[in-house]
Amino acid sequence: MKKLRNLILVFFFVFTLLIPPTNVYAQTNDKTFVVGMECNYAPFNWTQVNETKTSIPLEGGGYADGYDVAIARQIADYLDKELVIKKMSWDGLEPALQSGTIDAVIAGMTDTADRRKRVDFTDTYYESQMVLIVRKGDSLEKATSLEDFSNKKVLGQLNTLYDTVIDQIPNVQHATALEDYPAMVMQLSNKLVDAVTAELPVAAGIIATNPDLTYVEFEDGKGFDVDLTDTSVSIAVRKGDTELKDKINQYLDTLSSDDKKDLMDFAIERIPATITTLSDNLFVAAKQIFAVYSPLFFKGIGSTLILAFSGTIFGLLIGLVIGALRAIQVEQRDSLALKVLKRFIWFITTFYIEVFRGTPMMVQGAFIYYGLKNFIHWSPFAAGIFVITINTGAYMAEIIRSGIQSVDKGQTEAARSIGMNSVQTMVYIVLPQAIKNSFPSIGNEFVTNIKDSSVLNVIAVTELFYQAKSVAGSLYAFVPTYFVVALIYLCLTFPTTRILNYIETRMNRKHTIALEKGEA
Repeated sequence: MKKLRNLILVFFFVFTLLIPPTNVYAQTNDKTFVVGMECNYAPFNWTQVNETKTSIPLEGGGYADGYDVAIARQIADYLDKELVIKKMSWDGLEPALQSGTIDAVIAGMTDTADRRKRVDFTDTYYESQMVLIVRKGDSLEKATSLEDFSNKKVLGQLNTLYDTVIDQIPNVQHATALEDYPAMVMQLSNKLVDAVTAELPVAAGIIATNPDLTYVEFEDGKGFDVDLTDTSVSIAVRKGDTELKDKINQYLDTLSSDDKKDLMDFAIERIPATITTLSDNLFVAAKQIFAVYSPLFFKGIGSTLILAFSGTIFGLLIGLVIGALRAIQVEQRDSLALKVLKRFIWFITTFYIEVFRGTPMMVQGAFIYYGLKNFIHWSPFAAGIFVITINTGAYMAEIIRSGIQSVDKGQTEAARSIGMNSVQTMVYIVLPQAIKNSFPSIGNEFVTNIKDSSVLNVIAVTELFYQAKSVAGSLYAFVPTYFVVALIYLCLTFPTTRILNYIETRMNRKHTIALEKGEA
């Protein structure tokens, strides 16, 4: 038990050193203009490795660039504030805005009646038209109207207008919507769908890095029936923040249509800033991507390992306490007050375990970070460690409880016979054996946390998977990017599993004591 305690203390000290210094109070202030965007939606926004005159540094590593970044920079200058960009998933943008984590969303977002219930929108900062992306050489390349896509399978982006308008196509096969364009482009390139809806700038950005694709424009009356406002994008601000909304509108009034077009054309010219042509060979393309974007991947690896290590160790500590409490039995000789206390402890620990084992970690992360933002002001990374810790603690509690139950009752009886009380018996006799018996499951939780930390991108934790999403969104190269990240995860989990197996073997090694001749 002493060795275990020392090991935990060492881990705690190491993780304290490894956790990057972050501003715990993550709310916005009067000196900064904090903008949220995906940074994987070129040409509106993307992530790149190298700093340029048009880029903005990101907390999780790399730099943001694109049309949205250019607009955000000019608005910040107009407001006489410093621009800060927070990279987060699309689904996390509105919660972040509502909780005060960011001041505005500038991410190619369309002003819709449904979104207007939750946030306010400025005037439009870009107007576009809707097109359909198809494979080059396909008969649909020569399409002139929506009727040409009849009986074809068409895909749109989840929770956007570009999914709902698909039903305007006669007899269309409406494919299940996906969250991001890199995944949608993969579906199209692999002939799983026949076309993908998009606005013209996004289509142009996709074509720039996917020469095997093209897009179809329609004449008036032959394309989608949408208002100009439906194909334009606006800036979202917090509900009721009329002061910021009015100031942004004042700036937007100074931009002409030609100014906006020039900014977009310049953004498209910069896509991508690093790789112009990817090889058709998967392994060569993966090598190209890793060679350029390895700094982002290594940043993600560091965050992922810290999250997994911290969550596992702290979760184990929680599991040890709760598992031991849940192993306490209600006995007939207990007083009424003690029986009530034991049953209350059982109820509370059971509730904790059922809640955190019965709900997805992504939902827990969104609720804890955004839902409690007004009460606890912490960085996304600190919140991520907390989420993984309490989630892991619920699983560890059951692992430890089963480990305790696997210890022979004779061990407890022997400890009692030599005068140990219940606490001493549990700490010095039962728990060490329970941990030894449960070590394979404890190690498995660590390996699981390495992979499951990816869901924390919903609260803007830029771990390995989210860095991969950023790269895929910048290049619109889904398969080779995720092939790289799959190999990285394998390189993390495989040696970890071997090390854990070695430790388990050492723990299970039988020790014998040789007696000197003549000793009894």
